[in-house]
Amino acid sequence: MNQFKSFFITILVVFSLTTNVKSQEHNLSETEIQELKNRLQTTPQKVEETDTNNVTNRSYDKSKSNVPMEGNNKDLSIFGAELFTKNSLVFEPNIRIPTPTSYILGTDDELVINVFGSSEKKYNLKVSEDGQIYIPNVGPLFVSGLSIEQATLKIKSKLAKTIYRAINSGQTSVQISLGNIKSIRVVVIGEAEKTGTYTVSSLTSLFNLLYLCGGPKNTGSYRNIEVIRGNQLFKKADLYSFLLNGSKKDDILLQEGDVVKIPFCKTLVSINGNVRREGKYEMQEKETFDKLLELCGGLDERAYKGSATLISLTDTGRKVVTIKNNEFTSFQLKSGDQIFINRIQNAFSNRIYINGSIERPGNYELIDGMTLKDLIEKSGGLLPDAFTNTASIFRIQKNKLPSILNVNIDSAITGEQSVLLKNNDSVYINSIFDFKDNMHVNVDGLVRNPNLVRWREGLTLRDVIISSGGLSEQGDSNNIEISRRIKNANVDQINHMETEKIVTSLSENISLQPYDYIIAKPIVGYVEQRSVIINGDVKLPGKYILQKSEERILDIINRAQGFRASADSSFVTIRRRNKNNSSLKDREILFQRLLNIDTDSIEANKNLQYEIYKSYESISVNLSNILMDSSCSDNLILQDGDILNIEKNNNLVKVSGEVYYPTTIPFVKGKNAKYFIKLAGSFMPTARKSGTLVIYPNGKAKAVKRFLFFKFYPRLTPKSEVFIPQKNKSNKQKTTPAELAVFLSALGVIANVLVNILKL
Repeated sequence: MNQFKSFFITILVVFSLTTNVKSQEHNLSETEIQELKNRLQTTPQKVEETDTNNVTNRSYDKSKSNVPMEGNNKDLSIFGAELFTKNSLVFEPNIRIPTPTSYILGTDDELVINVFGSSEKKYNLKVSEDGQIYIPNVGPLFVSGLSIEQATLKIKSKLAKTIYRAINSGQTSVQISLGNIKSIRVVVIGEAEKTGTYTVSSLTSLFNLLYLCGGPKNTGSYRNIEVIRGNQLFKKADLYSFLLNGSKKDDILLQEGDVVKIPFCKTLVSINGNVRREGKYEMQEKETFDKLLELCGGLDERAYKGSATLISLTDTGRKVVTIKNNEFTSFQLKSGDQIFINRIQNAFSNRIYINGSIERPGNYELIDGMTLKDLIEKSGGLLPDAFTNTASIFRIQKNKLPSILNVNIDSAITGEQSVLLKNNDSVYINSIFDFKDNMHVNVDGLVRNPNLVRWREGLTLRDVIISSGGLSEQGDSNNIEISRRIKNANVDQINHMETEKIVTSLSENISLQPYDYIIAKPIVGYVEQRSVIINGDVKLPGKYILQKSEERILDIINRAQGFRASADSSFVTIRRRNKNNSSLKDREILFQRLLNIDTDSIEANKNLQYEIYKSYESISVNLSNILMDSSCSDNLILQDGDILNIEKNNNLVKVSGEVYYPTTIPFVKGKNAKYFIKLAGSFMPTARKSGTLVIYPNGKAKAVKRFLFFKFYPRLTPKSEVFIPQKNKSNKQKTTPAELAVFLSALGVIANVLVNILKL
């Protein structure tokens, strides 16, 4: 094998040096060639041979874990089988452990001898095939067959007598440990998942080897595993002692030539039902049923402990056997037996139950001769609202049919009637409120906490007003309206009275009836303050409280002491709370439909967003008319929350959207939107010209008008904005055949008109 490797490496080196490869990325440098040689020479050898007994040889690589593969037919219900699945690492070999002092040295073991103190030296000595180590300047020393402890004493004695005499005085010390360890060959036979010869570390134990071979088959034994050493039975291992008690007394270190035999399982039984661990268990000879209960963890809390049901195999079929609890310690099981543990019944043997208008409802113990009176006393007695005329006792008869027994509680308590209770009786005591409606009165209007108040005898108006937090500030204590049900309404009469209205004051404090509806009315003439805000170029901007019910725009401007010199006194904009409940999304969709623009165009224009997303409406008023005539219709009556805005006087026009140079341009009287668009660099290719929009300072907007091929752009005022939206394919509507026919017809009419004009 080594000759083949050398030959292969030589061929590879010659090929890499003599081949002229154009692409540099495929050349091997000398360093890479040497690294490849080292890798090949250090590759661990795994030899698979067949000996004379046709048994496969398997080697165990220390650098990798040979995890056994879980067999497709592995019966995991067998107790212990889960230890040998690929998900379990309980018995995985561990090489990184201290060498046991009882470890027996042999060929290929390496001893590491450290001398320190007055002398310093380290020796790495390998045990030769004849069982000796050779110590320089000392000579050979036979150590094969000795334990580490024995070899340590022998080596120290030899060194102390020869070159390190200071060992005797303690000035020099010697420490001996095991370096590389030898490999041993062991054989696995019998009912193992993978039989064969295994080359493993000399620190491998019996349990490690069982892990490597995959453990017993479904037919193999877990409790009679044999270790044969020197052609004699050396050890019989029981895995159950480890599984149940954690004992590793049977986990011995293996030696060269050991044979591990897994025999057939002789007795395998199964147990199911109310036990702590269901499954199949291997039983030893003469073990009884109580041992099986010990293996499975015993019976659980709900198990029936009186007997167990067994299904046993006979020569001709199967039979059912009942194992009584007094036979658990003597009944011996046979292979194939199936045991089932039943559960106890859910029924109570001495329970009675009481519920309803009782102090402590619940389950109680039934005592012989116990009566209904005794049960009521044991449960704490009746509640004040208990209905004592009748109590219901629900009972199951002998024929298993339910029945009900009605008993007078007063007679039972006084002893006039003695009612004996039976097992599983259920007693229910009604409340007097079970037979009455949940009566209440409703308190609404100008109270601090409008609510429902439970009606009770003697409830008055003052009681419910107090329970509702009292009247609010605008509530009138002398004007409280009570609506009362009419029990005998004259339904034969058309438009008959359904309720009775009572107007009263809190001082009268009348008694209330069930379902009365109380409404506290406001004080006549009570008005909360209303306010408006005036902003912009006025002398005293700010908030003003309205003094009159019909205070107008000019009144507030006068209270603000008029305009500043920079103010635009031609118009005023009023922001008024919007009473429209439509959502922002609805308003956005409405603007898109009316103006035929897309969402991107809306987001690109702040003024347009301002109009869409505002929660108020904008009112533009001609202030010049108001200043000339205060009685004109433009002088509006103000409402609570109005915001008046007086702008500065300027003559600029803003152009935004799809133009080459969005900018602000001085206003030129008489010019339309197209004029200002040209000054902003004209339309971009992405502009939708027909969607051009002019937004005036009063919030109003105008779009481009079209007639045939002609477009009419709106004229502008100072402080206007021209907005050009972006093209949007989704906004383009396909021309229908009918529209196309109309368009062509119009073209024909225009053509005829032009021809006639030219002839003239």
